Amino acid sequence: MNERDRLVKIMESEGMSARQFSQEIGISAGAISNIMSGRNKPSLDVLQAVLRRFRAISCDWLIMGVGNMYLSGNDELSNSSLFPKEIIEEPSVELPVTHQSALLPNEEQASPCRSVDKILIFYTDGTFEER
Repeated sequence: MNERDRLVKIMESEGMSARQFSQEIGISAGAISNIMSGRNKPSLDVLQAVLRRFRAISCDWLIMGVGNMYLSGNDELSNSSLFPKEIIEEPSVELPVTHQSALLPNEEQASPCRSVDKILIFYTDGTFEER
């Protein structure tokens, strides 16, 4: 499978026409047409544009044809997280609370009653979620 075939596979997987695909990655419809017809091979700039837009695509697979199409190892997009789902939903261990008094014995002490104010979750597609 060459680079053109891998681009076609991405378009099929994402349910896009060549025109939609070219708009998504920010190249002209003529450039994608030349790639699809086999007249031109995709440049490094085109492949980088694909990887910037489709963050779940494996660069090894796209450029060299090695490994799985998606980083998760599945042939479909997944909502990958920094932590496994079971850790987020039900932590198996209770972490000890570290008090400021143990860290800074000679300085003004913070209140021992602290709670989490904000959590940021960063996804592989470049987006994040604040909880």
